[in-house]
Amino acid sequence: MNIRMNTFTKIVGLILLLLIPILVLYWFSNQTSLRVVSDEVEKSMYKDLSFFATQTDNTAAQLSKSGLTISEDINVRNLEFIEIATLYEQTNEKLRIDEKLRLMIASSTWDTTLSIITPDTRTFVSSNASIQYDKDLIKRNFSRVWRYTEDVPAYFRKQPRFVRYITEPYSSPLDKASLIVEMSFPVTDLTKALDRFKQGGKGDPFFVNSAGDIIRSMDADETLQAELIRQLDLPALVKTPFTRFSLSGSEYAVGSVWMPELGLYLVDYLPIQDVVQPITANRNLFYVSIFFLLIGSTVAAYFLYNTVQVPIRELIRGVRRVKRGDYTTIDVLHPNNEFHFLLVSFNDMAKQIEQLIQNVYLEQIASRDANLKQLQSQINPHFLYNCFTLIRSLTRLGEKETVMQLSMHLSKYYRYTTYSERQTAGLREEIDLVNSYLAIQAIKVQDLKYEIDIPAPFTELELPRLILQPLVENAVLHGIEPVGCGSIRVSAYVAEGYNIITVQDDGIGLTEEQLAALQRQIVIPPLEDKGCALWNTRQRMQLQFGPEAGLRIICRKEGGIEAQLYWPKLEEYHTAS
Repeated sequence: MNIRMNTFTKIVGLILLLLIPILVLYWFSNQTSLRVVSDEVEKSMYKDLSFFATQTDNTAAQLSKSGLTISEDINVRNLEFIEIATLYEQTNEKLRIDEKLRLMIASSTWDTTLSIITPDTRTFVSSNASIQYDKDLIKRNFSRVWRYTEDVPAYFRKQPRFVRYITEPYSSPLDKASLIVEMSFPVTDLTKALDRFKQGGKGDPFFVNSAGDIIRSMDADETLQAELIRQLDLPALVKTPFTRFSLSGSEYAVGSVWMPELGLYLVDYLPIQDVVQPITANRNLFYVSIFFLLIGSTVAAYFLYNTVQVPIRELIRGVRRVKRGDYTTIDVLHPNNEFHFLLVSFNDMAKQIEQLIQNVYLEQIASRDANLKQLQSQINPHFLYNCFTLIRSLTRLGEKETVMQLSMHLSKYYRYTTYSERQTAGLREEIDLVNSYLAIQAIKVQDLKYEIDIPAPFTELELPRLILQPLVENAVLHGIEPVGCGSIRVSAYVAEGYNIITVQDDGIGLTEEQLAALQRQIVIPPLEDKGCALWNTRQRMQLQFGPEAGLRIICRKEGGIEAQLYWPKLEEYHTAS
């Protein structure tokens, strides 16, 4: 039963392994599509907002220009002296000014009101004949820029308006002005503009000023807008034209544009989920299809298992007996497929298995011995050539002491690596070799620093020869040389019943993919001669200290990598043989 479940699990696992890359690729593609669509929606929303805000601000600016033009008109300026004219002339002058006011507001799409006041003569002319002069109201609302106010004449039935005043002289205080031009328009004009802008879109735009006054469209979602305003930091939002907020459990794209003429922020928000709903629906459909495909594949795998596994069950039992050393024949079944021949052939070959296993075992031992001897006798010709070239360069520069040190370390290095009578060596000898190698590399790489910190008890331990030098060489060649500087640290300690020797570098390090590939290289026998140094190192540790010993490579948080040789802390490992 255990074998059956294991086999079936492997088949299902294989199906999952085939589906996982598809799911990952689709998920990545889906996320990319969602991100691109969301970004484009935000950009389009901001572009539309900017156009609408500019159009609205320009209308307000045009109205301001009309007021300035009125204040400079010669007929309007005559109002300052109208009291010296006859009643007939006063009436005609007011009619002319009233006609000009009506012509100016006729070109505006807003319900604009223009009024002219001359305080000295208490003359009041307005495009809206129903408005009366109210000095106190003007004082309360006076502003040289557009101002939102709910303090309006009774005629407007307390409907909020935007007002702005222009004085003559322009910068004079209100009580010193000889002429005042009042411009105003109702907030409903902006509400109508929002309604027109909102048509055909999925957003819900609104205006808000720094004081928190809100101008909404007719069918605005006031609750949602109130929740949004509580989260908004309007000055900061203008610096980042669009951002994301969570409102009522949903994600919204929010855009804002500052309107300097009216002193308003135009804000719009759009539910991202509504925009990407077709993509989300396709994603869900794909996942449902994959689910049913997985169910169908599992059923097919179970059928295949029953068809294949049952006829070979006897063969598996026979293999178990062979594994125990029992080479008796197995019962031959007679299924209507090729397994009959397989079972008969198994009985014929069972008698030869013991001899074949012995031959393979002996070949493996011979192969391991050959790899070990090859590693011990290995000499890197490029390293030797580079050292000779370095000696030549240093000699030309007159670096006599450096040449002597380099020659001494080079002789120690090659004397030790070419000496192969013993299979093991004391850690003290390995440290001397590593010290010579690092001293040579420190001459080649000017910014290379190294430290060897081995406690005294460790130096008496016996290890396979040349077990430490390949790790140090990898740290220098692949960790330090690519960046041209760095440090190497060799240390040893005891942890959780294991002796551990570490080789650390702070060099270029490894990506997650490179680390995974290196870890596979350590445990999987190489198919070719090249790239087998780490695998040989682990095999030699296990041959000497058992299956609990080995080699591991980890990435350091500080940068670089760390190689660790570890083996159980047994009494017989503590003294040199």
